[in-house]
Amino acid sequence: MQSPNWSSIVPRLKGILEHVALLGAAMVPAVAFSQGAADSYPSRPITVIIPVAAGPTDAEFRIFQPKLAEIFTQPFILENRPGAGQSVGTAVAARAAPDGYTLLLTNGSFTVHPNFYPNLSYDIIRNFEPVTQLTERDTIFAVSMASLPEVHNLKELVAWGRAHPGTLNCGTSGRGSITHIVCASLSSVTNLPITPVHYKGGGQSQIDLIAGRTHFVAGNLLNAISVVKQGKLRIIATLNPERSKLIPDVPTSLEQGFDVQYPSWLGVLVPAGTSPAIINRLYTGLRQAALSPEVSKQIEAQGSTPVGSSPEQFRKQIASEAARWKKIIQERGIKAED
Repeated sequence: MQSPNWSSIVPRLKGILEHVALLGAAMVPAVAFSQGAADSYPSRPITVIIPVAAGPTDAEFRIFQPKLAEIFTQPFILENRPGAGQSVGTAVAARAAPDGYTLLLTNGSFTVHPNFYPNLSYDIIRNFEPVTQLTERDTIFAVSMASLPEVHNLKELVAWGRAHPGTLNCGTSGRGSITHIVCASLSSVTNLPITPVHYKGGGQSQIDLIAGRTHFVAGNLLNAISVVKQGKLRIIATLNPERSKLIPDVPTSLEQGFDVQYPSWLGVLVPAGTSPAIINRLYTGLRQAALSPEVSKQIEAQGSTPVGSSPEQFRKQIASEAARWKKIIQERGIKAED
């Protein structure tokens, strides 16, 4: 066997090793820069995009703002960008620089969008990184005392709808929102036509409900409870698996024989490509705020529960919910134009 020509091999090996060393040296500053940026984060105010009109979502997050400013030593500035079932604001967040200075504050409607709008400019899995689920909300069906004072529960609501064919309507926080799905689900399980009336947020929907221009809504307890105390709305069902601690006398939809549930939550995501170090910094600070005594006490008083889940837990929840809503939408034939 012929001996290798070491005189030609050694120089080539030397050149390869030198090239690898140069690549390694070039990478060190980049890593150091990335870590340095994360260590100094945040160095300026953080924008929080809310893809709905002013209402219960930003009202709940405002409880967090003072504590977050204390933890991060920077203000969190809210920016409402409503439209198209929350897809307008969500698309803005997806296109933002992945530097941790633009967050998306969203709710369960985030996992509904892909099933209603197949041509979205973003993908909820590929274009976002979950940070944390901040809270879980008590959710309800509420009727207007101005338009349906005689309705006290779901059976009476359905009976009214059958006695007034084609009349019953339900206010939603937007076409393609999770409240749209819930209203359509009730229509499906009862075989009762219910006309959705779409708004750009829960706040606008509630204004018309109070005035009696709509009959009922699916929404969160935080938004409704003060108006209920004024005698303008009546809560006829809770949509969580268990009764709310704030209104323990109101039975769940399942207890009343209607399989309609609304697992509402409030959570934070960032654009894909955001560094793990910044995501972890955000998660740690947001969780600290959610579980702090001053924040959790206010949250619980308004019908929500602090959560502070990890990014991975939140990722699994989003994927699970998206699959669940897809199945319900397909099985019940719910369409965006409904």
